[in-house]
Amino acid sequence: MNLRKSIYLIGSFVTYFGLFLLAPLLGLLFMEKESLTNTELLIQACPFVLSSLLTLMLGYAIKKFSYDIDAQKKELTRKDGFFLASLIWIMAGLLGSLPYILSSINILFSTEVFFQPVFIDNVFINSFFESVSGITTTGATVFNPFPDIEKHQLLIFWRSLSQWLGGIGIILLVLIIFPRISVGVMQIATDQEGTGPQKDRITPRLYETGLTLFYIYLGLTVSLSLLLFGVANLTVYDSIVHTLSTVSSGGFSSYPLSVESFSSPIVEAGIVIFMFLSGISFAIFYFLITGNYRKILENSEFKTYVLLNLLVIIFVVFTLDKFYNYESFIESIRFGVFQSISLTTGNGFTSFNFDLWTKHTKFILLIVMIIGGCSGSTTGGIKIIRLLIILKRILIEIKRRVSPNIISTVKINGKSIDDEIVSGVSSFLFLYLGICLFAPVLIIIFEQDITALSAFSSVISSIANVGPGFGLINPHAAYSFFTVKSKLLLSLLMLFGRLEIFTLFALLIPSFWKKY
Repeated sequence: MNLRKSIYLIGSFVTYFGLFLLAPLLGLLFMEKESLTNTELLIQACPFVLSSLLTLMLGYAIKKFSYDIDAQKKELTRKDGFFLASLIWIMAGLLGSLPYILSSINILFSTEVFFQPVFIDNVFINSFFESVSGITTTGATVFNPFPDIEKHQLLIFWRSLSQWLGGIGIILLVLIIFPRISVGVMQIATDQEGTGPQKDRITPRLYETGLTLFYIYLGLTVSLSLLLFGVANLTVYDSIVHTLSTVSSGGFSSYPLSVESFSSPIVEAGIVIFMFLSGISFAIFYFLITGNYRKILENSEFKTYVLLNLLVIIFVVFTLDKFYNYESFIESIRFGVFQSISLTTGNGFTSFNFDLWTKHTKFILLIVMIIGGCSGSTTGGIKIIRLLIILKRILIEIKRRVSPNIISTVKINGKSIDDEIVSGVSSFLFLYLGICLFAPVLIIIFEQDITALSAFSSVISSIANVGPGFGLINPHAAYSFFTVKSKLLLSLLMLFGRLEIFTLFALLIPSFWKKY
């Protein structure tokens, strides 16, 4: 293992992230600033400039003190990959919290007329929670009350931008934008960041694959922005903010009531289409662009994803029509389709407070929140591919009870899956579900007045990177009431969900650090 080289690369990432922190200043080009004074604009911009400077200085210091010519010549190992992936995401959460912290401190000593802090109590913890929630595309918020949009347009833009950055993958994005970092080095790290047990590349080279994925991601972003602005008549600012959150499966909005604030079927229709697309593997888009339709039709995960969403929609819509007092069947379709896809893909946008729905509807929605979308997408959850592998494995075991001598292997898309992968998937599901059962107990211990549903829902929403849930964390509520211990635990669960558990857990094993 090569600790000094790993730390040096983390320093490189910190430096690049310092440049990312200046990106929200681009929001000055399209934010609604007609009613704002130069002082108010300066107050909004200053936290990002200062955050960037502090981050750049930190990155420089880490690189300077960790540089070792002998260490640079040595190759990195798989352990270094776990270390890099984990630390980079943790650092992204920590550094991404700086704008929230500085937006809560009157660094320019302005009057109350111009400056309103976003957080008053537990500034550091709340900022870290909000940052991790953004970078992991969870969308859970501790904003309570929601900040004055006019006075915090850049910060609210940063919330959605952080989700967009996290959606494609922090490490992969660094590789694409700053290719001077060794591709071989980033290969190790991206292996730990990828979603799902199958990480087939759509092109032979990592950099080319990353660039292709980025173009697809950017294409979805531009398309939805134009749709929301040109067809749905949203402002440029609202169009971009909601686009960034949609294609990343994030769910942060510029309004406390999310998409419900617009009360627009056209807005909901545009967003729901792209929420559905965000749950599809980027490889499917590549096959579509290149005309390889056979690969799409043969993709079992994609077909299961479509079928699952269809079944959930049918169930929810007809349940709402029968048991919930909507004015018409059309309204049941409108809200049922939107929330079904939003929670299946882990997006977390809301057009209605679904916590008011029936218990069996909420139960189904909890299940699909855990499942999530396709591997290689921006969604969270256990992923449909893992569900398919386990179900096919179970079917084989049932057949062996009837015919003990049968020789059969799990096949996905016509290809046999190694027993090692099947075993890894089984272990992942066992650990994932174990956390989903154990973590709510800790939440109940940490919180004096919380229902079992709220505790369980908060854990599921965090580890599945969904955001809103049921009970005390319903779409019209926030996570602000949780204690510091609970917020730290939920932040950790968000990181677990984004890095798919094993990567972070590896660092907790004592043997991992032997001979490091």
